[in-house]
Amino acid sequence: MNGTEFFEENYFTHGMLTLVDRAFRHLGGSGAGSSVFLLSQAMGGGKTHSMIALGLLARDPELRNKVLTGDKNPAPSLGPCRVVGFNGRSTDAAGGIWGSIAEQLGKADQFARYVSPLLSAPGPEAWKQLLGGEPLVLFLDELPPYLEYAVAVPVGNADLGVVTTAALANLFVAVADMSNVCLVLSDLAGSNFSVGQSRLEDAFNRAVQGITSESRRIAVPITPVNPNGDELYHILRKRLFAQVAPEPEVKKVAEAYREALREAVQMGLTTTSPETLFTRVLDAYPFHPDLRELVGKFKENEGFQQTRGVIRLMQMVVSNLWNSGKAATIDLIHPYDLDLNLDEIASEVRTINPSLSEAIAHDIAHSGDAEVEQIDLVNGNSDASDAARLILVASLSTTPGAIHGLREYQLVDCLQRPGRDLSTFKANVLDKLATRAWYLHNSADGRLYFKNQQNLAAKLRSMALSLHTETVDRMLREHLESYFAPSLRDCYQVIKVLPPPDEVQIELEKTTLVIVRPGGQANQLPISADWQEWWAQQQYKNRVLFLTGSRDTFQKVLDSARQTRALQSIEDELRSENTPSDDPQWRALDALRDRVGLQFTAALKEAFDQIVYPSINSALRATGTDLAFAGNQSGEATLRHTLEGAQKFTTKIDDDSFRTRAEARLFGSADTKVVLWSDFKRAAAVNTNWPLHKLSALDDLKASCLMRGHWREEGNHVRRGPFPPPVPEVSVRELSVQEEIPGYTYLKIEPLHAPAVVFETGDAEPTSASTPVPAPTRFEATALRYRFLAHDPDDLARTSAVKEWTAKLRLKYQLHNRGDHYEVELLALPKANSISIRYTTDGSSPTSVGTATYDGPFRVPANCRVVCAMATAAEYGLNSETIRISIPQKGAEERSSINSTAPAHWTQQTKLDDATAVWDIIGRLEKTSTVMAYDISLTAESADGQQNVEYSGALEGGYDAAAVKAIAQKLQDIVTEGGLRMTIGSLAFPSGQALLDWLKVTNQPFNAAKVRQ
Repeated sequence: MNGTEFFEENYFTHGMLTLVDRAFRHLGGSGAGSSVFLLSQAMGGGKTHSMIALGLLARDPELRNKVLTGDKNPAPSLGPCRVVGFNGRSTDAAGGIWGSIAEQLGKADQFARYVSPLLSAPGPEAWKQLLGGEPLVLFLDELPPYLEYAVAVPVGNADLGVVTTAALANLFVAVADMSNVCLVLSDLAGSNFSVGQSRLEDAFNRAVQGITSESRRIAVPITPVNPNGDELYHILRKRLFAQVAPEPEVKKVAEAYREALREAVQMGLTTTSPETLFTRVLDAYPFHPDLRELVGKFKENEGFQQTRGVIRLMQMVVSNLWNSGKAATIDLIHPYDLDLNLDEIASEVRTINPSLSEAIAHDIAHSGDAEVEQIDLVNGNSDASDAARLILVASLSTTPGAIHGLREYQLVDCLQRPGRDLSTFKANVLDKLATRAWYLHNSADGRLYFKNQQNLAAKLRSMALSLHTETVDRMLREHLESYFAPSLRDCYQVIKVLPPPDEVQIELEKTTLVIVRPGGQANQLPISADWQEWWAQQQYKNRVLFLTGSRDTFQKVLDSARQTRALQSIEDELRSENTPSDDPQWRALDALRDRVGLQFTAALKEAFDQIVYPSINSALRATGTDLAFAGNQSGEATLRHTLEGAQKFTTKIDDDSFRTRAEARLFGSADTKVVLWSDFKRAAAVNTNWPLHKLSALDDLKASCLMRGHWREEGNHVRRGPFPPPVPEVSVRELSVQEEIPGYTYLKIEPLHAPAVVFETGDAEPTSASTPVPAPTRFEATALRYRFLAHDPDDLARTSAVKEWTAKLRLKYQLHNRGDHYEVELLALPKANSISIRYTTDGSSPTSVGTATYDGPFRVPANCRVVCAMATAAEYGLNSETIRISIPQKGAEERSSINSTAPAHWTQQTKLDDATAVWDIIGRLEKTSTVMAYDISLTAESADGQQNVEYSGALEGGYDAAAVKAIAQKLQDIVTEGGLRMTIGSLAFPSGQALLDWLKVTNQPFNAAKVRQ
């Protein structure tokens, strides 16, 4: 072997330097060296190279001085050394290990007695005599195969393994005491040779362990190549390249990779330090710094030659990069630069782990037909293949307990390079790998790795392909209906998913969203000519929206829908099989569901990106929409937002601009003041200029405009303003009525649309010169008839129509028992001279001819059973209600003068002066729900007296408990702290008995004069 060429082609590792330095120090006599060295590394790890290096330098002092220049030579005066060795592959050595060594030293005769007639182990002294003299380097390489063979060779009563073990143990003892000998042996435990039979295994283990324990007692352990350092890169550079780029160029490359990783960090894809990568690239160039870690995952595989195997694999990779021209396009050699479509490289990788052959062929590389190659074809890059090859390299280990695979951030760290955009890496690569790669698995701690076992993705693919098209279509329709289901129902109310045109029926007051298959293009719109023609034939053109897409990517939607439906079938199958909850299939199913779900939503987002809506001039217009699937966002919310931005949908229905637009677009022409309300609503469905809004918007608008006076209702028509100035008028409201003499009524008189109000009594016609109302807020009406007039003193032409008010006549009575007869006393209210009272004692109506006129209390005839009476003011044509007074009969049991079954009206005023009393009677009214209150008045007043809110009402039908309670509550809501008062003019009961029960509960005495039936 040419020593000069050897050292030019090989890199001096730290382990080699240690071996050479310590050996030559010992042989040079400095006393600082060692005599026995144990090289510890797996096959192909550099042990033999280290021995060759030491042997060449020991034998040739001139080469030694050339290689070990300056102070690197620990023994400059040391001359040539003898070099002998034994390789464990020489199982046919007749004289065993010691016979071979003696023969190489020319001293075969000296050891003849240890060879023949039976092999016997030389003792320490015999070894010293054999090895003594000139400096000697002794190599024992690859002993395990020899020892495996030796246990099967009988020697006397023992075997060759036992004899060899003893001989080697004596050799180690002898060398330890010799200054002229260095013994170098390879790691005795690092053997891949074993026999299946336990007897031979035990014998082999005894031999190996015996030598190992003996050697370790006196040997210096050395690792030829440090697996955790950068020596691998130095070795590869030395063996594969004549030269590499100069340091400034290497620095530029490192800076570029640092910046690329910084971009990945900013995108949140990894947290690895870019500065650390910069340093690692400088050390590893021209290789990517992750190469060593990934190779380290499978370096302990049985049969893999650690350093030698890596050199051989990288020779193939570098050669392929050079020959293919790819070397000119890359800055570093990456762990994923393994062209698995090249037989030579694929064969080498399969040798490392044969069980992954199917994974490679189906998932990673198969002349463009593998799953990741198909993904790359769609993506237009090599991201999926590069990621899959990285995961493969990290999955090659066959060592028990090895950690397989890579996490997502580790993939990003290794994949990121200058010019590569990984912003969509998760969606476009990882999510697709998870659903398409059959042999890709995910560990519990998030590592992706390949395994010779099909995953759920394989089952997903086969099940998805087996689904009937109708099943997939139904699932897709249900999904779209669910996602776009109208919940707010203000933009659209009906949804039709992928229907034919003849199945869509448009309604007057409801807007229909039609989801149309993307890809149809006509007349610069993303819907087909058929749909456009269908829309042109519709009467209610403003009641249709189309959701579609500008690109024909619907097949992606169908594929994703197919996978989504297949996942449901897989879940159903797992449940039917009672699969335990901790089964890894559930975790895999959850991961697949997440990824398929993301793919499905991404496909929908890509496919449905256009909404077509009715626009100006009775034409359709398209605008882009961006469906959002995060959180609780619904399709309806997205479409609302899109159409609101396009001014086709509005929620601002309460401002004046909405009314202004409605008047301009829905009344007809600009001059139209009156419109049939049904035509108004029909115009909203026909006029494509009109925006979409909630269903009740037009009715709400109408109510608001009527309330605010912008519009007026005229039967089924609506008239819009502006209207002529309002005509003055008078509002008269009764505040209260005195129940006792004089029985006057208090009025509130308000002039409307005029500042002043005047009055006349009787039938006199009021004019602007008439008497002003002295106290409009509480006018005491002492006359029976008033006539009021509102007017504007500054504009005499502005006067109101005369407002007439007439008092209501009321008749009260008292029945006095005078012992032998009854006496009736009548009283007419209000007190006025023009009122007369008529009565009868025979039960006839007091309106009949010949009725008596009341002029004071009168005696009731003995045979009279009922007195009927009525107050009248003939001048004004006024009559009170007729009252019937029942007269008790002598000899009959005195009974109550109230009919217990007939409805009864209690006319006694109820006055409640504090909130407690008010709410107490409201509670009583709630318990007796049939009692009605009439002529009520409520006042809420703040504690400081600065706030006072009043309500008074005289509804013809009265007020039930709920109405009274609502009024009281509203008043107290306005005046939050203070008192509450109420007055009830009268109470109506469904029967006389109900009145009697009420009086008993409220502790009120019965007074027949206060009852009206």
